[in-house]
Amino acid sequence: MSAPPAPLVRTLVAAVALAAALVLPASAQVERNKLTFAKNATESFVRLAQDSEKSGNAPRQSDPAVKQLLDAAFDTRDVEAAQAIPFSELSQLSERMVTGVRIGVVYMLAGTGAIEIGQLGNDPNAGEKVNLNVIKFAPEMGRFFDFQMRIQGAVIDAVLARLATAKPEDLARPNFKSGLADIRDGSARSVSGVVETLAVNGITEEWRRERLPALTAIAPKLAKFLESTQKNDLRQLALACADVMDDAQVKAGLQDFAKVIAGT
Repeated sequence: MSAPPAPLVRTLVAAVALAAALVLPASAQVERNKLTFAKNATESFVRLAQDSEKSGNAPRQSDPAVKQLLDAAFDTRDVEAAQAIPFSELSQLSERMVTGVRIGVVYMLAGTGAIEIGQLGNDPNAGEKVNLNVIKFAPEMGRFFDFQMRIQGAVIDAVLARLATAKPEDLARPNFKSGLADIRDGSARSVSGVVETLAVNGITEEWRRERLPALTAIAPKLAKFLESTQKNDLRQLALACADVMDDAQVKAGLQDFAKVIAGT
C-alpha cells in the first residue's frame, strides 16, 4: 500500500483553517469546565514536548501523566452523548478543535526541525517524515484522529441546525455563503486526510480498524452537509483506499463509508 505525499499535513492544515473560520462570540451554553480542562492539559503537554521538533521525542501516553493530559484534551464524551448540537455551541467546538490540533501538530512535527506546519512546505521529504511519525506515534495519533472526527461531526451538526432555521436572506448573504463553503471544504479535507492516512505503509491493521467507528459516525453527517462533488470525491477516495486494504474489516468499513457518503 502507498499513501499520498502528506495526508496528515493536509488534515491538520484543514483543521486549523476550519477552526479559524468557526470563531464566534462566546456562547452561554458552552461547557466551560471541559474546555478549561482541555486547554490547561494542552498547555502542560506542550511544555513537556518542548524541543521535540529537534529531538523527535514527543511525550508518550505510556507515561500515566501524559495519558492523563491526553484524556483531558481529547475528551469528547459530551459530544458523543449529545442528541443535538445547537448552533450556539460552534464557538466552543472551534476552541476545542484548536486545542486538540496543537497536540496533533506536536506529534506531526516531532523530529522534523519545524516548529510550525507552514515550514514543512520547504522540506521535500516532509511527507515521508510525517508518515513515519504517524507510525511512531500511532497510539497518540489515533486518539487525535478520532477526536478530530468527533468534533468535526459536532461542528456539522451545529451548522446543519443553523441551516434548518436560516431565512432565504440569510442564505443569500455573501459572508454566510463563503463561511459555509469554508466549513464544507475544511470538513471534506480533514476527513479525506484521515482516510488517506489509513493507506500509509507500516500502520497496523488493528490501528486501521480502530479508526472505523469515528469515520462511520461522521459519514451520515457528511452525506447531509457536503456538496455533491465533495461527496463524490470522498466516496472515490474511500473506495480507492479500500481497494488496497488487506484486512477484510477495514476494506468493508471503507466501502460502507463510501456507500453512506453517496446516500446508497
